[in-house]
Amino acid sequence: MAAVSLLCLFLLIRGSQSAAQNVCTSCPGEMTNTSEVWRRCTATPGARIEARCCVTGVSTITGYSTQPRTVTGLDLHNCSISHLDPALHVRTALTAIDLSQNPLQDLPHDVFQGLTSLEYIALPPNISCPGGDGAWRSVHSSAEGRICQDQKDGCNGTGDLALLCPENSLCAPAGPGYTQCVCAPGFNGYKCLREGSFPLVMFFGILASVTVSLSILLWCTQRKKVKGQ
Repeated sequence: MAAVSLLCLFLLIRGSQSAAQNVCTSCPGEMTNTSEVWRRCTATPGARIEARCCVTGVSTITGYSTQPRTVTGLDLHNCSISHLDPALHVRTALTAIDLSQNPLQDLPHDVFQGLTSLEYIALPPNISCPGGDGAWRSVHSSAEGRICQDQKDGCNGTGDLALLCPENSLCAPAGPGYTQCVCAPGFNGYKCLREGSFPLVMFFGILASVTVSLSILLWCTQRKKVKGQ
C-alpha cells in the first residue's frame, strides 16, 4: 500500500514538472535581461531562470515529503499569442507575468482566478488589467503597453464583499477581482454551519470501510463468476 502511495506521489510530481516545463518552453527563445520577470527573478534568493520561467525549488522524494519545483515568474512577451489558453498551467505562486508585445484579442479572467500572489503583469495596450484597474494599486498605460502592479485585497475595500458571505464565514482574496468565502476558525461544512474542526479521523475511517467493503463484494462477485464458468 505504501509503495502504491509513493508511486502515485511520484507520478503527481512528474505531472506537475511536465506541465511547468510545457509553460516554460511554450515560446521559443530565452528570457532577456531587460525583462521585469528576469529582474525580479535574479533578485530573489534561491530562484533561477529556466527558458521563459523563473523557478524555485527542485522536486525530490524523501519518504512522503516533497520539495516542489514552482514557477513564480513567466515571460511570454513577443510570442505571437492572439488568445491566451484558459488551460495555461499557472499556479498560485506566480508573482509576475509578461504578455506584452503580443497580438492578444482578449484576456480570459478565469486564468487569473486563485493567483493571490500575482504582483506584476505586463499587457498589450488594448488589454485591460485582470479584474479591472480597481483591482490594482498601480496601473500605467502607454502606447507600448499596460502595466498592472500590486494586486489589491478585494475584501479590504468598502467591505461590501464581506457582507455577502454567510454567517460564520469570512471574505478572502481569490485573485485579481475575485473574492471567496471561507469558514471562520472553528466552523466547517455546508455554509459553515457546523461548529468544531472537520472530523478527519471519522471521515477517512468511513471512507476506508466503504472502500474495503466494496472491494470484498467485487472480489466475491468475480470469484463466483469464475467458478460458474
